[in-house]
Amino acid sequence: LRSPHRIASHRIASRARRRRLAMAMAMRAMSSSPPRPPLRMRMKAPRRHLSSPLHCFARGAPGARGRGSPGFARSTKPMVKSRRSSAVTAASASGVAETLAHVVGVCVVTGACVRSLPQILRIHKSRSAKGLSLGSFTWESIGLTLVLAYNVSREYPLSTYAECIALVIQDVIVACQIFYFRHGFAKSATPFALSAVGGVAMCATLFWWLPAQPFGAQALLSLNAAAGLIVNGSRLPQIVMNFKRGNTGELSWVTQALNVCGSIARIFTTLTLTQDILNLALQVTGLLLNGTLLAQCYRTIQMRRSGELVDDDVDAVVEEPKLA
Repeated sequence: LRSPHRIASHRIASRARRRRLAMAMAMRAMSSSPPRPPLRMRMKAPRRHLSSPLHCFARGAPGARGRGSPGFARSTKPMVKSRRSSAVTAASASGVAETLAHVVGVCVVTGACVRSLPQILRIHKSRSAKGLSLGSFTWESIGLTLVLAYNVSREYPLSTYAECIALVIQDVIVACQIFYFRHGFAKSATPFALSAVGGVAMCATLFWWLPAQPFGAQALLSLNAAAGLIVNGSRLPQIVMNFKRGNTGELSWVTQALNVCGSIARIFTTLTLTQDILNLALQVTGLLLNGTLLAQCYRTIQMRRSGELVDDDVDAVVEEPKLA
């Protein structure tokens, strides 16, 4: 028989061994996996509140403040739905804006196809191109060709620049009309032929040769900046001529109104589709210049209605300013 002293010491040793064993197992578990939170923190909230970052405020959630307040339980799900609905609304609004921008771009292209038609018909009807700047239409056609080459190289949507094709064709027609009615067919044949050869060479360089070069992208970017200055600067000779004449002559106000509408539409499509800062700045500058021409046309119409402008004043010869 064991003495009571030995029995007590044996029990104490067993407790110590169990304590050491438990400690060793705990250390092994801590080294193999991250420590687990206390039992109170491991309690799961109801499933219906797990999708919300504010589930701790729901009724019945562990550790919730104001657990008995019915407002927390009712406001959790509506907040989740409102966030989801706001995200869906933002995405749908962005999609609607892009769709609207494409529709506006198509409308701009359609309007550009007939932009200079009133001007062409007016010159043909009056058999005169007085008051029109040849340099204005020539430089505009060159600048629009550079803009077209830049946008093609950047692979922008066709609806954002397709009007350049129609505008170049119409500018060439108006320039030919101006040169023909001022100098006759005999003196116009050679300049027409040289202009055609130069146009073909420029298009071949911009659309085929330059993009294939290592420096092509940077060169087209620089040319696009220069093109914007050329297109906007091409309005200046016409504006200066109108100031010197005191009227706009045979300049069509319908064409200028279409230019203003096209500039406004292009600002919207640029902001929505491409976010190109350079194109945006050029469109805003073009809007100001086109607005100036439209205001001059309106002034001329008012002068004709009031009798201040007679035919002799319209037919006055004014030297055409040159584009620097």
